[in-house]
Amino acid sequence: MERSAVVEPDLDEVEHWGHPPHLHAGGQLVTAITGSGVLRIDDRDCPFDAATGIWVPPRVLHSGVFAPDLVPLAVDLDDDALPQQARLVTIDADLRALLLAWARDHDDARNAVRGRQIAAAVHRAPALRHPLRLPRGPLTRPVMEHLRVAPAVVPPLEEWSRKLHASVATIRRAFLAETGTTYSEWTTLFRLELSIAPLCAGETVATVARTMGFSPNGYTLAFRRWTGQTPSDYRSRLEV
Repeated sequence: MERSAVVEPDLDEVEHWGHPPHLHAGGQLVTAITGSGVLRIDDRDCPFDAATGIWVPPRVLHSGVFAPDLVPLAVDLDDDALPQQARLVTIDADLRALLLAWARDHDDARNAVRGRQIAAAVHRAPALRHPLRLPRGPLTRPVMEHLRVAPAVVPPLEEWSRKLHASVATIRRAFLAETGTTYSEWTTLFRLELSIAPLCAGETVATVARTMGFSPNGYTLAFRRWTGQTPSDYRSRLEV
Protein backbone atom coordinates (compact mmCIF):
# COMPACT_ATOMS: atom_id res chain seq x y z
CA MET A 1 0.00 0.00 0.00
CA GLU A 2 1.40 3.39 -0.99
CA ARG A 3 1.67 6.14 1.55
CA SER A 4 0.32 9.63 0.85
CA ALA A 5 2.25 12.52 2.30
CA VAL A 6 0.82 14.70 5.04
CA VAL A 7 1.11 18.25 3.70
CA GLU A 8 1.31 21.23 6.02
CA PRO A 9 0.83 24.65 4.38
CA ASP A 10 2.59 27.84 5.33
CA LEU A 11 -0.23 29.47 7.30
CA ASP A 12 1.37 32.92 7.10
CA GLU A 13 1.05 33.00 3.31
CA VAL A 14 -2.32 31.44 2.46
CA GLU A 15 -5.95 32.14 3.24
CA HIS A 16 -6.94 28.78 1.79
CA TRP A 17 -5.30 26.12 -0.30
CA GLY A 18 -6.29 22.99 -2.15
CA HIS A 19 -6.01 20.94 -5.31
CA PRO A 20 -7.39 21.48 -8.82
CA PRO A 21 -9.51 18.71 -10.41
CA HIS A 22 -7.51 15.48 -10.64
CA LEU A 23 -7.87 11.73 -10.16
CA HIS A 24 -5.84 8.84 -8.80
CA ALA A 25 -5.24 5.35 -10.15
CA GLY A 26 -6.07 3.97 -6.70
CA GLY A 27 -8.65 4.92 -4.08
CA GLN A 28 -8.01 7.20 -1.12
CA LEU A 29 -9.57 7.79 2.27
CA VAL A 30 -9.13 11.53 2.89
CA THR A 31 -9.47 12.91 6.41
CA ALA A 32 -7.76 15.47 8.64
CA ILE A 33 -5.39 15.39 11.56
CA THR A 34 -6.45 18.96 12.32
CA GLY A 35 -8.51 21.54 10.45
CA SER A 36 -11.05 20.92 7.72
CA GLY A 37 -11.60 20.94 3.99
CA VAL A 38 -14.11 20.29 1.24
CA LEU A 39 -13.73 17.83 -1.61
CA ARG A 40 -15.86 18.40 -4.69
CA ILE A 41 -16.92 15.09 -6.24
CA ASP A 42 -19.54 14.76 -9.00
CA ASP A 43 -20.80 18.30 -8.35
CA ARG A 44 -21.17 17.55 -4.63
CA ASP A 45 -19.37 19.47 -1.90
CA CYS A 46 -18.15 16.91 0.65
CA PRO A 47 -16.81 18.45 3.90
CA PHE A 48 -14.28 16.52 5.97
CA ASP A 49 -12.39 17.06 9.19
CA ALA A 50 -10.85 14.99 12.00
CA ALA A 51 -14.22 13.32 12.69
CA THR A 52 -15.20 12.75 9.06
CA GLY A 53 -13.44 11.14 6.13
CA ILE A 54 -14.31 10.90 2.44
CA TRP A 55 -13.63 7.75 0.44
CA VAL A 56 -12.59 8.76 -3.09
CA PRO A 57 -12.71 5.73 -5.41
CA PRO A 58 -10.09 5.12 -8.12
CA ARG A 59 -10.27 7.28 -11.25
CA VAL A 60 -12.95 9.60 -9.81
CA LEU A 61 -12.36 13.26 -10.67
CA HIS A 62 -12.27 15.49 -7.58
CA SER A 63 -10.88 18.78 -6.36
CA GLY A 64 -10.35 20.30 -2.93
CA VAL A 65 -10.51 23.60 -1.08
CA PHE A 66 -8.91 23.49 2.36
CA ALA A 67 -8.89 25.69 5.43
CA PRO A 68 -5.46 27.20 6.19
CA ASP A 69 -5.11 25.12 9.37
CA LEU A 70 -5.78 21.80 7.62
CA VAL A 71 -3.26 19.03 8.15
CA PRO A 72 -4.66 16.31 5.87
CA LEU A 73 -4.20 12.59 6.00
CA ALA A 74 -4.81 10.58 2.83
CA VAL A 75 -4.59 6.80 3.02
CA ASP A 76 -4.12 4.99 -0.29
CA LEU A 77 -6.07 1.72 -0.36
CA ASP A 78 -5.34 -0.72 -3.17
CA ASP A 79 -8.27 -3.13 -2.98
CA ASP A 80 -10.44 -3.90 -6.02
CA ALA A 81 -13.30 -4.95 -3.72
CA LEU A 82 -13.66 -1.46 -2.23
CA PRO A 83 -16.72 0.59 -3.25
CA GLN A 84 -16.69 2.33 -6.61
CA GLN A 85 -18.84 5.15 -5.21
CA ALA A 86 -17.71 7.95 -2.91
CA ARG A 87 -18.56 7.33 0.73
CA LEU A 88 -18.80 9.32 3.95
CA VAL A 89 -16.72 7.65 6.67
CA THR A 90 -17.25 8.49 10.34
CA ILE A 91 -13.88 8.69 12.11
CA ASP A 92 -14.57 7.37 15.61
CA ALA A 93 -11.91 7.09 18.32
CA ASP A 94 -10.80 3.60 17.28
CA LEU A 95 -10.50 4.45 13.61
CA ARG A 96 -8.70 7.70 14.40
CA ALA A 97 -6.15 5.82 16.50
CA LEU A 98 -5.70 3.36 13.64
CA LEU A 99 -5.18 6.15 11.10
CA LEU A 100 -2.68 7.97 13.29
CA ALA A 101 -0.76 4.75 13.87
CA TRP A 102 -0.71 4.20 10.09
CA ALA A 103 0.65 7.72 9.58
CA ARG A 104 3.40 7.38 12.18
CA ASP A 105 4.54 3.81 11.57
CA HIS A 106 6.70 2.91 8.56
CA ASP A 107 6.55 -0.83 9.09
CA ASP A 108 4.99 -2.28 5.93
CA ALA A 109 3.73 -5.46 7.56
CA ARG A 110 1.94 -3.67 10.42
CA ASN A 111 0.50 -1.09 8.06
CA ALA A 112 -0.77 -3.80 5.72
CA VAL A 113 -2.87 -5.10 8.61
CA ARG A 114 -4.03 -1.57 9.45
CA GLY A 115 -4.86 -0.99 5.80
CA ARG A 116 -7.23 -3.94 5.81
CA GLN A 117 -8.91 -2.61 8.95
CA ILE A 118 -9.25 0.85 7.40
CA ALA A 119 -10.69 -0.73 4.25
CA ALA A 120 -13.29 -2.53 6.38
CA ALA A 121 -14.42 0.84 7.77
CA VAL A 122 -14.82 2.15 4.21
CA HIS A 123 -16.90 -0.90 3.31
CA ARG A 124 -19.27 -0.19 6.22
CA ALA A 125 -19.71 3.48 5.38
CA PRO A 126 -22.83 4.72 3.57
CA ALA A 127 -22.62 6.07 0.04
CA LEU A 128 -22.62 9.82 -0.42
CA ARG A 129 -25.99 11.15 -1.49
CA HIS A 130 -27.10 14.44 -2.90
CA PRO A 131 -28.87 16.30 -0.07
CA LEU A 132 -32.60 16.36 -0.70
CA ARG A 133 -33.92 19.89 -1.18
CA LEU A 134 -37.12 20.44 0.79
CA PRO A 135 -40.02 22.36 -0.78
CA ARG A 136 -41.05 25.57 0.95
CA GLY A 137 -43.73 27.11 -1.25
CA PRO A 138 -47.52 27.10 -0.81
CA LEU A 139 -47.97 24.64 -3.69
CA THR A 140 -45.24 22.21 -2.60
CA ARG A 141 -44.89 22.24 1.16
CA PRO A 142 -48.34 20.64 1.69
CA VAL A 143 -47.05 17.57 -0.18
CA MET A 144 -44.14 17.19 2.24
CA GLU A 145 -46.40 17.66 5.27
CA HIS A 146 -48.80 15.05 3.93
CA LEU A 147 -46.04 12.48 3.29
CA ARG A 148 -44.61 12.91 6.78
CA VAL A 149 -47.95 11.70 8.15
CA ALA A 150 -48.98 9.24 5.42
CA PRO A 151 -45.93 8.25 3.34
CA ALA A 152 -47.69 5.26 1.78
CA VAL A 153 -50.26 7.53 0.10
CA VAL A 154 -48.87 9.61 -2.76
CA PRO A 155 -51.77 11.51 -4.35
CA PRO A 156 -51.54 12.21 -8.08
CA LEU A 157 -50.90 15.76 -9.14
CA GLU A 158 -54.50 16.03 -10.31
CA GLU A 159 -55.67 15.60 -6.73
CA TRP A 160 -53.26 18.28 -5.48
CA SER A 161 -54.49 20.52 -8.28
CA ARG A 162 -58.04 20.33 -6.91
CA LYS A 163 -56.95 20.78 -3.30
CA LEU A 164 -54.58 23.68 -3.92
CA HIS A 165 -56.63 25.38 -6.66
CA ALA A 166 -53.71 25.46 -9.06
CA SER A 167 -53.08 23.77 -12.38
CA VAL A 168 -51.07 20.57 -12.61
CA ALA A 169 -48.51 22.38 -14.77
CA THR A 170 -48.09 25.13 -12.15
CA ILE A 171 -47.51 22.63 -9.33
CA ARG A 172 -45.12 20.65 -11.52
CA ARG A 173 -43.09 23.79 -12.30
CA ALA A 174 -43.04 24.77 -8.60
CA PHE A 175 -41.59 21.38 -7.62
CA LEU A 176 -38.90 21.57 -10.27
CA ALA A 177 -37.94 25.12 -9.31
CA GLU A 178 -37.82 24.47 -5.55
CA THR A 179 -36.32 20.97 -5.40
CA GLY A 180 -34.54 20.49 -8.72
CA THR A 181 -36.53 17.30 -9.34
CA THR A 182 -39.93 16.30 -10.61
CA TYR A 183 -42.88 15.62 -8.32
CA SER A 184 -42.54 11.87 -8.86
CA GLU A 185 -38.77 11.84 -8.25
CA TRP A 186 -38.99 14.01 -5.16
CA THR A 187 -41.79 12.02 -3.49
CA THR A 188 -39.81 8.82 -4.07
CA LEU A 189 -36.60 10.27 -2.61
CA PHE A 190 -38.41 11.81 0.36
CA ARG A 191 -40.02 8.47 1.24
CA LEU A 192 -36.62 6.79 1.00
CA GLU A 193 -35.24 9.40 3.43
CA LEU A 194 -38.15 8.74 5.79
CA SER A 195 -37.47 5.00 5.61
CA ILE A 196 -33.99 5.25 7.14
CA ALA A 197 -35.18 5.70 10.74
CA PRO A 198 -37.49 2.64 10.93
CA LEU A 199 -35.02 0.57 8.91
CA CYS A 200 -32.19 1.29 11.36
CA ALA A 201 -34.57 0.81 14.31
CA GLY A 202 -34.91 -2.84 13.32
CA GLU A 203 -38.11 -2.96 11.26
CA THR A 204 -38.03 -5.61 8.54
CA VAL A 205 -37.38 -4.47 4.99
CA ALA A 206 -40.85 -5.67 3.94
CA THR A 207 -42.53 -3.72 6.76
CA VAL A 208 -40.60 -0.54 5.98
CA ALA A 209 -41.41 -0.92 2.29
CA ARG A 210 -45.15 -1.25 2.95
CA THR A 211 -45.13 1.67 5.41
CA MET A 212 -43.51 3.88 2.78
CA GLY A 213 -45.81 2.77 -0.04
CA PHE A 214 -43.39 0.53 -1.94
CA SER A 215 -43.49 -3.14 -2.79
CA PRO A 216 -40.55 -4.96 -1.12
CA ASN A 217 -38.80 -5.42 -4.48
CA GLY A 218 -39.55 -1.85 -5.54
CA TYR A 219 -38.18 -0.49 -2.27
CA THR A 220 -34.98 -2.52 -2.55
CA LEU A 221 -34.39 -1.40 -6.14
CA ALA A 222 -35.09 2.27 -5.35
CA PHE A 223 -32.91 2.15 -2.21
CA ARG A 224 -30.04 0.59 -4.14
CA ARG A 225 -30.23 3.28 -6.85
CA TRP A 226 -30.24 5.91 -4.10
CA THR A 227 -27.43 4.61 -1.88
CA GLY A 228 -25.59 1.98 -3.92
CA GLN A 229 -26.57 -0.62 -1.29
CA THR A 230 -29.57 -2.77 -0.50
CA PRO A 231 -31.54 -1.79 2.62
CA SER A 232 -30.24 -4.86 4.46
CA ASP A 233 -26.63 -4.11 3.54
CA TYR A 234 -27.02 -0.46 4.56
CA ARG A 235 -28.37 -1.44 7.97
CA SER A 236 -25.82 -4.20 8.59
CA ARG A 237 -22.90 -1.90 7.84
CA LEU A 238 -24.17 0.66 10.33
CA GLU A 239 -24.45 -2.05 12.98
CA VAL A 240 -20.91 -3.39 12.65
